[in-house]
Amino acid sequence: MKIKEFITLFLIIFTGLILFPGRPVSGETSITTNPGSRIIKAIEIRGNKNIETNTILSKISIKVGDTFSPGIIRDNIQSLYSTDYFDNIQVKTENMDGGIKVIFIVDERDILKEVSFVGNYYISTEKLKEKLSLIEGTPFSGKQVQENVERLRSLYEDEGYYQALIIPFIERHEDNTASVTFFIEEGKKVKIKEIRIRGAKKISEREILKNIKTRTYNRFLSWLTGSGIYKEIEAENDVDRIREYYLDRGYIKVQVSGPRVEIIKGGEWMRIIFTVVEGDQYRIRKISFSGNDIFTPEELYKKLELKKGMIFSRSLLGKDMRLLIDLYGEKGYAFAKVTPKIEPDDLTKEVDITYVIDKGEKIKIRRINITGNTKTRDKVIRRELRLAEQEYLNTQALRRSFQRLNNLNFFEKIEITPQMVTRSMVDLNIKVKEKPTGAFSMGGGYSSVYGFVGMIDLTEGNLFGRGQLLKIKAEMGQLRTNYDITFREPWLMDKPTSMTLRMFNTITSFDTYDIHSRGGSIGFGHYYGEYWSAGISYGFQDISLAGTPPSTLIQEPSKTGSITTSVTRDTRDNYLDPRSGSKNYGSIKYADRFLGGNNIFAKYILDTAWYFPLPYNTAFMFHARYGIGKGLRGRNLPVNEKFYVGGIYTVRGFDYGRASTPSTIAGDPATGELLGADKELIFNVEYIVPLVKEAHLNGVVFFDAGSGFGKNDSITLSDLRTSVGGGLRWLSPIGPLRLEWGYNLHPRPGERQGLWEFSIGSLF
Repeated sequence: MKIKEFITLFLIIFTGLILFPGRPVSGETSITTNPGSRIIKAIEIRGNKNIETNTILSKISIKVGDTFSPGIIRDNIQSLYSTDYFDNIQVKTENMDGGIKVIFIVDERDILKEVSFVGNYYISTEKLKEKLSLIEGTPFSGKQVQENVERLRSLYEDEGYYQALIIPFIERHEDNTASVTFFIEEGKKVKIKEIRIRGAKKISEREILKNIKTRTYNRFLSWLTGSGIYKEIEAENDVDRIREYYLDRGYIKVQVSGPRVEIIKGGEWMRIIFTVVEGDQYRIRKISFSGNDIFTPEELYKKLELKKGMIFSRSLLGKDMRLLIDLYGEKGYAFAKVTPKIEPDDLTKEVDITYVIDKGEKIKIRRINITGNTKTRDKVIRRELRLAEQEYLNTQALRRSFQRLNNLNFFEKIEITPQMVTRSMVDLNIKVKEKPTGAFSMGGGYSSVYGFVGMIDLTEGNLFGRGQLLKIKAEMGQLRTNYDITFREPWLMDKPTSMTLRMFNTITSFDTYDIHSRGGSIGFGHYYGEYWSAGISYGFQDISLAGTPPSTLIQEPSKTGSITTSVTRDTRDNYLDPRSGSKNYGSIKYADRFLGGNNIFAKYILDTAWYFPLPYNTAFMFHARYGIGKGLRGRNLPVNEKFYVGGIYTVRGFDYGRASTPSTIAGDPATGELLGADKELIFNVEYIVPLVKEAHLNGVVFFDAGSGFGKNDSITLSDLRTSVGGGLRWLSPIGPLRLEWGYNLHPRPGERQGLWEFSIGSLF
């Protein structure tokens, strides 16, 4: 006899006898009373074996000395039933001197001794037990067992065993305990063979299938992705996805039903069927506003994405609603509501949309309360806020305040919550959870740019809780040795002005010569408005060359005294892991004798990076950089001011400095000595995908194009070197980590075609 036949017969014979053998029906209650005094003189518990009397007494509210009431007794019985410890409870009373004794007679549920499984092969016992809510050593009921059968069935369906049969068996013991055994016949794994969209005519079935999550089984990929297995909840959500897809294309009366499941081909495959009744496509005839007394209709209409004559779109409608709410929020109406009224005309197949606006009360901030900051001083947080006490609550400023606090990188978690005080006033509660801002790291590694590197790094990003940065770093490697001390005060004298001090000593090694540069700088920056800043700095360097540098380079030691001015506009939502906004930067560096050196040159840099948010928290990034340096009054550009294009920070897939024209390299372009470039043009395009969002671990694919050009070279797009590739980005505790592989699309003789690169440092 097969196990399925045995289990079925077993179930028929023992269903009534085993689940509840000789027990009263759960929930049955009786109250027996005797006439006499109604004062409760004693309370007694009978029938309990495993549960302590004091535990039961703690669950009832009557006490000795109370007046007896059947209604109160019934309430106490319900309280005991709610503990889920008892199958049956009876109450009776006995007369005694001066009153009555109340007796609770309880019939305890069995204590679960053991849970076991018979017949499971594809799903392990450990995984099945994880799904159960039954707990060994606690009371249980037949109802709970049936609930856990459904839990197990759901698990099997999620794994693709859609025809699994699960039957529980309860074995009761004399010591008021019981064991539960689940007999399982798993059946065959049922995979999705096809998905059909019945009734789809105006939109192709293929197009709809691209926009749902349920997928057919693929023998090469499904084992990895988990697709091709029927998941009921996901399929039901696909009904909404199909409906939204039609609503976004103007089919406002679409009807979607399903999913219907058909088992085919001997029970190993299934067909999923969704049915649609498309209806007609509607366009927008008129857009109007009701309740609007702040803006003119023309002002609001210009802001909307939906326009007259366009095909109706549910997603754009929602976007426009949020836009209108934000417009009112910027005026202090933080809790404004917008409700769309949609009136279709079935004859013309057009809709009229009326946005009904309820602006509510204008909300003012009474007080800003900051909690959770044990190290960071209140003023460091407050100076980043774009809201103040006794000002109106501006929702745009609220979002920007969150962005600025997040960009400090001092906090693991930030919560900003308006708390109503009166109808027109709130307290703004800011709760932060601090994270470590100091780090000491000591170790070694390999940089694709500088070879093997030993490193000691001491960084404190929030010095003494004042928001100041102190960084002491030493790098000792094959190609580069660097010692660097940097201090930055972001708010000098509590004004939106920054000050940065830096001292450094660097040796960069090439094949036949070394560049030794040491010096320092002091710089000041000032913030203008919300996104603009400007800076000016003075720097001094002492430069010397050792070894046998190419004759085209300056041989004698030189000094550089320079002034650098810069302008920046930064609207990125997150400086370390951006998804939207842009950073645009321009700088001019000028060196002359009157600034303390003998090098005379000018250097110009323009840099722009734009981030465009895409679905599923992905993003598209475009970056471009143009730089040019010129020696003045017959002088050459110093070697340490040259551009070196190639490597992980410029054009990936190329060795450091070799994505350049031949004039920037002495001898063989693939192996000759680097001379450095006087000009550079770089483009980077990336698609960023979050892999582990909480850890800020991202995957990236990219296309790079760029080159360095000699002093007499013309910048032409045809001379740009190109590469493609991909990699990983991780915002680790010691800084941004990058591991990327670049593929040189057009290698020159002697160049490698593929190159892995690794770095710890800033992103574009």
